[in-house]
Amino acid sequence: MPEMAAARSLPYYPRLDGLRAVAVLGVFAEHFTYSELIRGWSPGMIGVRTFFVLSGFLITSILLQQRGTAPAGELAGRFFLRRFLRLAPPFYLAIVLAAALGISGMRADWWVHGLYLSNIQIAMQQQWSGAGHFWTLAVEEQFYLLWFPAVILAPRRWLLPICLACLVGAPLFRSLILLDASPFIDVLLPAQLDSLSIGALLAVIVRSPRLAQLDAFFLSRRTFTILAVAVVALSAPWLHEVLPGSTMLRWVLLPMLVSLCAACIVRQCVAAEGATLGWLKHPALVHVGKISYGLYVFHYFVPPALYEHVPAILHLTEGPLKLVRSLLWVLISLALAELSWRLVEKPLMRRRRDAAEGGPSALLPQRSA
Repeated sequence: MPEMAAARSLPYYPRLDGLRAVAVLGVFAEHFTYSELIRGWSPGMIGVRTFFVLSGFLITSILLQQRGTAPAGELAGRFFLRRFLRLAPPFYLAIVLAAALGISGMRADWWVHGLYLSNIQIAMQQQWSGAGHFWTLAVEEQFYLLWFPAVILAPRRWLLPICLACLVGAPLFRSLILLDASPFIDVLLPAQLDSLSIGALLAVIVRSPRLAQLDAFFLSRRTFTILAVAVVALSAPWLHEVLPGSTMLRWVLLPMLVSLCAACIVRQCVAAEGATLGWLKHPALVHVGKISYGLYVFHYFVPPALYEHVPAILHLTEGPLKLVRSLLWVLISLALAELSWRLVEKPLMRRRRDAAEGGPSALLPQRSA
């Protein structure tokens, strides 16, 4: 059997990096402002859901591009090794640093987070852990384990029905909250599959001419405008206090609308170059997007680290000084993410490319001739 060519890399879309920057800034707004007014609009949820749509789109695109280019075992080794090299080093570095600093309960729970079980721990304990933000990273890893066989091993004709089943199943799973299930089930993979599968569906749509009408739906500015207005209007904190069925809106419907809106933006970002969303290509936003993974991994540990080891931070808790405190947290997070990008993540990019082209053996030291 002739050797099959390795799959080519996906095109680079700078606007997607800009979108990552906006998403991580939404997470910062929720975690660093300590303002109930800002949190009431759920900027963190919007940011996380946007990340999941992006992930679903990119992972499915990668897998569809690799499907059939090599035996399934080789593709699995290549795919999971690339994911490990991209995501694990900063993640485990953050765990080591948090444990060394004695913060966030990491010395006791390091193995839970290290095994990507953070979301399951939160759901079982029904409370946030000191590394509560790791739940999204656990969901991502669990999604990879599910999605590789769905795209690579299952018949291609099954992928669209699988995406649609996830789109329907996730809101139904979240509906258990209406039946007195703990709201913390929202951190489990089944509750987030609609965002991930909407991104996956988008990857299928852009490759299927027979789905052109559905593609036009996501490309339509009118669709995006209606969805964006609905998200803004239905996210209003006061609405959840007076509207009957606000629990259904908050946990079931609004996350779906956010995901659809994010999918429209992703589709616009990968469309033919034009003026649409051109501001997302601003160099500052693109760079923040490039380091957004490090920003997300490290930022949650900055406040407890400062409170534990820099007691003077307690003086920045009143009035306008809170803004100084938030700015300090953002700057430290940026510095940590920049160091992670330059010293850890970026040097591994070449090895990831080697892994894509030559499989795991490409990462082994090569003997000179």
